[in-house]
Amino acid sequence: MSVYKRGGVWWFHFTFGGRHIQESTKSTRKTVATEAEKKRRLELEQVYNGIPTAKPQQRIRTVAVAVKEYETAYSVNHRPKATAWVKERLAHVTRVLGNTILSDLTENRMAEYMTQRLDEAMQAAKARAKAAEVELDVDDLLHLGHRTVNMEIDCLARALGFQWRMLWPKLKRLEEPKDTGRALTAGEEQKLLEHAAANKRSPMALPFLRIALSTGMRFSEIRTLKWARIDLGQRALRVGQSKTAAGTGRGLPMNESLYRTLAKHAFWVEGKLGRPPQPDEYVFPFSKRWGPLDPTRPILGIKSASESIRDKAGIDCRFHDLRHTAYSKLDEAEVPEQVIMALMGHVSRAMRERYSHARMDAMRAAVKHLELERFSEPATESATVTESSKTRKPLTH
Repeated sequence: MSVYKRGGVWWFHFTFGGRHIQESTKSTRKTVATEAEKKRRLELEQVYNGIPTAKPQQRIRTVAVAVKEYETAYSVNHRPKATAWVKERLAHVTRVLGNTILSDLTENRMAEYMTQRLDEAMQAAKARAKAAEVELDVDDLLHLGHRTVNMEIDCLARALGFQWRMLWPKLKRLEEPKDTGRALTAGEEQKLLEHAAANKRSPMALPFLRIALSTGMRFSEIRTLKWARIDLGQRALRVGQSKTAAGTGRGLPMNESLYRTLAKHAFWVEGKLGRPPQPDEYVFPFSKRWGPLDPTRPILGIKSASESIRDKAGIDCRFHDLRHTAYSKLDEAEVPEQVIMALMGHVSRAMRERYSHARMDAMRAAVKHLELERFSEPATESATVTESSKTRKPLTH
């Protein structure tokens, strides 16, 4: 039977559209549970066939009104950071769909929203690439903005009181990248830096990689860094234009190894230019193999140079994995969450979960705390199963 009693109240369960539906009626009466099941089946059938199920006064509400009400209610029993994340996701929803009546949020309208947001992400990526004077990476374009758009639609569905699959069952999620990156081991970090130091063809590769591993800065942030934002006296640097508002202009301290590397790099650039570098010039200037040519332009070809170094070092990773590595090391060192987010230029906890990786070294050290120090494992028989062991009777209580 589709209704049953558990914990003193009646539940119902059934299969609809290939999915198992199981819900509590919160009632101690079987007749109420039976009616609740019928009502739920009818509701699902109406949603599946595009028939509005909300009351008339609810259907004429706009998305902007529904989102505002949801954000207000959400902030009451959720932390400020979680509330900020929801508002960030729903900001574009309100901008694009704010004046749309809820009953007009059909699958076709949501598909149009997807297309518009992906086009906006592409245009923004092209603008950033043009400003940084780099070509767009084909791999980076594969799932550009997919995860963000999926999260925005998920948040909208929750604001309307349903799940995505209930409101728009035929609207498929955008495919998201399955490989979110990885953190290098300590040995891989060391090997990478050693090969960069030994590479005479690309003298700027070592300080470039050192900044990435010591600060977690993005590739474009490092490439467009100017001397005005480097303070060797205070051992600090400040990021210029970044991918996010939280990342733009953030200050970062230098550790000892990064300070020495950048001081040496400044001396090298001064020697190649025949004068001290100027504040409005790039830390990594446009150059040829023998040295800087035009310090008013950022370097080209540094990504291919770093890829060559990684290949020679035998390390399979992307440049962005250096940022994952920095993030993971901070997390393993139990640095407070707000400090990590400030260093990395993030505003949401979801991004921390995306970037943090439990590396094998850290996990190996962690399980040592689970050792049973006073327990001595008895000697065991050979791993080979003997004929006598096969016929041994099981223990009985």
